[in-house]
Amino acid sequence: MSPQIFNGDESSEDADSWLQHITGLFDRVQYDDVLWLSLATFQLRKSAERWWRGASRTLEETGVEISWDSFCVAFRQEYVPESYVNAREREFDHLDQGTMSVREYARRFSSLLAYVPHVASRERAKRTKFIEGLNEELYTLVLSSKPKSYAEVVDSAVDIEEGLRNRRSRARSQGAQSGRPAVQGAQSSQSSQSAHQPPQQQQQLAQQSGRQRFRPRGHQFKNKSGSSSSGSGSSSSSGSRAEFCGFCGGKHSSTQYVGV
Repeated sequence: MSPQIFNGDESSEDADSWLQHITGLFDRVQYDDVLWLSLATFQLRKSAERWWRGASRTLEETGVEISWDSFCVAFRQEYVPESYVNAREREFDHLDQGTMSVREYARRFSSLLAYVPHVASRERAKRTKFIEGLNEELYTLVLSSKPKSYAEVVDSAVDIEEGLRNRRSRARSQGAQSGRPAVQGAQSSQSSQSAHQPPQQQQQLAQQSGRQRFRPRGHQFKNKSGSSSSGSGSSSSSGSRAEFCGFCGGKHSSTQYVGV
């Protein structure tokens, strides 16, 4: 991985990220401090390059040795002011998961550790702070898993969050598959109720259905006197009344079916 270029017009956050990137890169390749300084200043461009020429002269004039450490101090004073560092410390103090995923929360947590060395250097303090910032459901479950290190805390929180997400997804999927249209559900309910009724009630329902099918509706029938009469049973001029069966629609009294 090659060192990144720094132009000098970046934000304080980007400037600090650049310095951390350079430091981490040199740590991996195990360069000495003299080579670190040479390689880092070689990556400076534009206003950053001009700044270092002036800053190095000032260091020489004041009798300060030009080294990697003195470069880092001067660089932070110029591009990562104390006000920015204080703001990041306050952000860390109030940091919690909120709407972030566990992975997003862990990334932000790690990026702010550089501004709170008193926490970063203590495993227990780091672990406790991360757990306290988790959302309530995750906080309880992660705490009950009793992780022994900061890395275990993060891994446990990620695994539990994934498990909860998968379980909710399955529940939504099963709920969608079991849903039925309202009409179909009502028809099924009626059919089920009818199937479970006693035989006597089923017979009564069948008789009621037969009455509705055979009941005369406005058809003309002749009574005994030969005059026309409607299904409503209106009286003829001779005063006799034609009766029609309410069961079969025939021309006789319904009392014939009593006891059937």
